[in-house]
Amino acid sequence: MQLKEFSAWVCIDGKEVPEYSIEVSEADKTVTCWIASELGKKFSVHWKSSFSGGTCGQVKMDGTECGGSLMRYPSTAYIDGVTDGRTLKPFVFSSLKLTDDDADLKAAPLPELGVIELYIYPSQESRLSRPSIAPCDLSTLKVHERSKKAVTQQIGLAPAEKLPKALGFVHAVRTGPNLVRFLFKYRPLDILRANGIAPPLVQPKAPTPAPPPEAAKRVKKENKPIIKQEIGEGKKRVGIKREASDVIDLTENSGLRGKKRKIEGFIQGEVIDLT
Repeated sequence: MQLKEFSAWVCIDGKEVPEYSIEVSEADKTVTCWIASELGKKFSVHWKSSFSGGTCGQVKMDGTECGGSLMRYPSTAYIDGVTDGRTLKPFVFSSLKLTDDDADLKAAPLPELGVIELYIYPSQESRLSRPSIAPCDLSTLKVHERSKKAVTQQIGLAPAEKLPKALGFVHAVRTGPNLVRFLFKYRPLDILRANGIAPPLVQPKAPTPAPPPEAAKRVKKENKPIIKQEIGEGKKRVGIKREASDVIDLTENSGLRGKKRKIEGFIQGEVIDLT
């Protein structure tokens, strides 16, 4: 997706995923699309900026703040999980936890469930700081089974992985309103197809089966030239039938009966009487 100086995309297992039904609202500075989520797969959010000043990109997963990245000049950035500077818990598509407790049915709705949000705003670097990111727990969402509205997955965190190198942290100070918002609405691919958002699965054409051996022999036999034999008075007439009733008799009545003649210059497919 793209709007002015900014573009954004999502990668699953390192591969960029297709985006469906992209909608752009320049008035709201918002771009929205649908993507296919894959249960148990890790993913990352990427963006590119050609904005002349410093910016900060922040991500929300199902409405929960999950950190960001500061860009001091035009470049690219990405976020693939929650980190404390030494370890990383990657983002992963997880099963939605459902409940049948009616108390949860009365709870506040979660309009941002099923949405990955990236918002970018102008900012300045303030100071270096020690890790002070607020805890981000994405595994506690519970939705009543009667109000999930076709949402079957949520964003979770995979087990922590040790980083090869410790990360430093920068405190970013916002200097203006959002420059752009990218919203990735995620659902399983079969749900997107069922709702006409993603194209249907193209079934490969079945190869034409070969005719059984007996049928092949029958076809071959039917295509053979038809040999017509006629027995007349005092001679045998042998002809090859090219078309119905198209037999050429080259026998002459000048006393050459019973003698072999050499015939030259005939056209392939014509019928020759060699009597």
